[in-house]
Amino acid sequence: MLQEGEAKPRLAGTRLAASYVNFYLANGGVIVPQFGDAKRDEEAIRVLSETYPHHSVVGIENAREIVLAGGNIHCITQQQPAEPISVAVNGD
Repeated sequence: MLQEGEAKPRLAGTRLAASYVNFYLANGGVIVPQFGDAKRDEEAIRVLSETYPHHSVVGIENAREIVLAGGNIHCITQQQPAEPISVAVNGD
């Protein structure tokens, strides 16, 4: 069983959709995933800071855990409908 703070293991060779382009652009801010690779994490912050000079760029550490659950920063911030959508099946 995983203890708090431990990374979820994965099988060698299993691909992850971990990407810095899955950032979230908010009013006045950019939220960018960080994956524990200091060089690339810092580069992502630098590039986004240059791209959005009037925004605060904030890195979210341990974003790999979000990726392991099947999403990333942008994915988990998407809107949810206020009411369930009903879908007609077979002409109903």
